[in-house]
Amino acid sequence: MGWWHHLSALAAEEGEGAGRVDMDVLMAMVDRLPSMPEAVTATADTIFDAVDENGDGRISRAEHQRLIDTWHGRDTATADVFDRLDQDGDGYLGRPEFATLWLQFWISDDPAEPGNVMCGPLAPAA
Repeated sequence: MGWWHHLSALAAEEGEGAGRVDMDVLMAMVDRLPSMPEAVTATADTIFDAVDENGDGRISRAEHQRLIDTWHGRDTATADVFDRLDQDGDGYLGRPEFATLWLQFWISDDPAEPGNVMCGPLAPAA
């Protein structure tokens, strides 16, 4: 629900009226995310808790794979994605590590930043 305030305010700015959020409003919000890193980081805890299925305070390779499969709506080959994300090489993503990656995923245009593969490998350039 934390995003609803931002989305409904943007919808009103865009002339959509309160309560109506369409794909254009959603994509306009994504464009604004770099100017609101605190709001993006705030969502990381919620996602972390959802992905950490066993509640041990860390995300395993298998738990991360389920995040990717859910994001894509199907089983998705990930190659070395988890290894790129696991910057400290301990075999897990901790909460602070995940928050940094989540922020990169939503606001970074740099394909070299590991967070950009948070939800699976980047598509090859056409």
